[in-house]
Amino acid sequence: MEQIRLAIVDDNPQLSNQLVNSFSLFDHVKIVLIAKNGLDLLEQLGTMLPDIILMDVQMPDMDGIEATAAVKQHYPDIKILMLSVFDEDEKVFRSILAGASGYILKEEPPIKILEAIENVLEGGGSMSTIIAGKVLNLIRFQNDNNLPQKPPSDFGLSKREIEILEHLADGEDYLKISEALFISPNTVKKHISNLYDKLHVHSRAEAIRIAVENRWV
Repeated sequence: MEQIRLAIVDDNPQLSNQLVNSFSLFDHVKIVLIAKNGLDLLEQLGTMLPDIILMDVQMPDMDGIEATAAVKQHYPDIKILMLSVFDEDEKVFRSILAGASGYILKEEPPIKILEAIENVLEGGGSMSTIIAGKVLNLIRFQNDNNLPQKPPSDFGLSKREIEILEHLADGEDYLKISEALFISPNTVKKHISNLYDKLHVHSRAEAIRIAVENRWV
């Protein structure tokens, strides 16, 4: 399995140490950077570039949302997964708008966090179930009902791809989707990759936004 270069950004050193210890159990994960806030992260990125950043939301000097926007501006290829105790609507929505590929809660067990990291690196997006519901509600609230809606056929989406979109909107990961649709996880990944290509998006949040705006889910 290809090695994952991971950065951890959190102002709580105890939590950072816990994450380091947890990920040390996985041979294919290498912690390449630990930062205490957004400013510290940006300074260190000059010497070491991770594949993905686990980003806390609320931090002093520069919070995770500001840091996410700055990282995506200067290092667009780095993936960012928000890891927070907060599930407030505003923080979730601002994080996604800033460029985060996913948003999960710190209460998730390490194996779930690792699954989320792997999903994001494979081109998907990961959200805790409660977060996925909030994103859906926020997009629906933001959406102008007078905007013209397009059918899935305008994007060349198949019935199976619409089914997968519905499961993505529910916050399900590849394994859960594969079990629900009786197909392999690799087949799910292929469908999601095709779906992103057809919608011209790069993340779960973007795909869900288009689906909600057009009333497909």
